[in-house]
Amino acid sequence: MMEIIQLTYPTNYKRTQLEPTSLAVGFFDGVHLGHQQVIQTAIEQANKKGLAKAVMTFEPHPLEVLKDEPLHNHLLTSLEEKQSIIRQMGVDYLFVVTFDRSLSKLSPQEFVDLFFIDLNVQHVTAGFDYSFGHKGTGKIKDMDYYAKGRLDYSVVDKVSVDGEKVSSTSIRQFLHEGDQEQANQLLGRPFSLTGEVVRGFQRGREIGYPTANLAVDDSHVIPKVGIYAVTAHISGQTYKGMASIGYNPTFENEHTKPSIEVHVFDLNENLYGKTIQVDFLAYLRDEVAYQGVDQLIEQLKLDEVDAKKVLDKLN
Repeated sequence: MMEIIQLTYPTNYKRTQLEPTSLAVGFFDGVHLGHQQVIQTAIEQANKKGLAKAVMTFEPHPLEVLKDEPLHNHLLTSLEEKQSIIRQMGVDYLFVVTFDRSLSKLSPQEFVDLFFIDLNVQHVTAGFDYSFGHKGTGKIKDMDYYAKGRLDYSVVDKVSVDGEKVSSTSIRQFLHEGDQEQANQLLGRPFSLTGEVVRGFQRGREIGYPTANLAVDDSHVIPKVGIYAVTAHISGQTYKGMASIGYNPTFENEHTKPSIEVHVFDLNENLYGKTIQVDFLAYLRDEVAYQGVDQLIEQLKLDEVDAKKVLDKLN
């Protein structure tokens, strides 16, 4: 069972209060294949050295603090989603460090002393581009200088898939371009959105295609506007479906941001107030404004056929 430990600078943890760990450190947005390699390396070191397995991440995103403005359409995973994925990797401890102005001003040496040495970290693993301390001046490759023999470390080189470097930036780009297959390949799993089902205009119900309207935090990446083949995880069950990300141009032009509407196949249930996870498996088509409701219904029937074909092929 993974234990989550919240840390805020100045932390009052002392070395004797925590068991010795092998620690993977990073922001890990998306917990993509590159991040998974970092965490897996830390786990392997833990098993080799008889240490507990730990991961350290930060909240909120450093950009939000340093730019002093909320992130918009940026995060691949919320903290809760990140915790869930890391938990499934078999980690013992997740340190969630509050990233604030005071933390950002620590020197690299102070950061290592306070957040590695004082927390009884025996081995640190990070990606080749991980930096720490004031203005990111501390580099993982220089850890010998900061550690002074008090811990060991591993550096994980960049991970590539079919010649494409795995990075949160490239995954965001693929999502914005509608290249769902490539985004999911670099993530190592389907991209997902998790949110509470809220009341919409209920037009879908009127035309035979009821939808669950998902409320998602503005900081989260929203994929390209269009129609998708999806699976929805609801109350421990998985259902096939299709989703629309868009502005409902057939009916209105009033949206300031795209709505996320999910039509779940073979489920006739009121989902209002439930939190559901939607996995985006394939991009089917762009959003189109139709002449009327009948034309829209005909297209939705075609979309349903297309979505089921794609989902049957993937499962």
